[in-house]
Amino acid sequence: MKDPASVNAAAAQVLRPLYHVCNGATSRAIAYVSVGTLAELLDISPATIWDWVKHGHLPRPIKIGGSSRWRWSDVEKHLTHSRENSEDDQNDPILKASRG
Repeated sequence: MKDPASVNAAAAQVLRPLYHVCNGATSRAIAYVSVGTLAELLDISPATIWDWVKHGHLPRPIKIGGSSRWRWSDVEKHLTHSRENSEDDQNDPILKASRG
């Protein structure tokens, strides 16, 4: 299982707004994503998505017609916050020393 703070470079690129194009129609920002779509975008398994939710690394989904969906803007906030915290942790001398 990947650590939320070490989401790979491909997932980091996804932190910009995503757009959906359907049959050449005008693009629109993706508002809600399913567990499968979210897992694909972050390059992790659906089980890891649920584990991250359980541990507070991702927001809880909302139910739309019985389906779990994540508001993409909330996911971006959580991942950005997680990345910012991990950068701070890397510069913390006590944490550095404890890691060897």
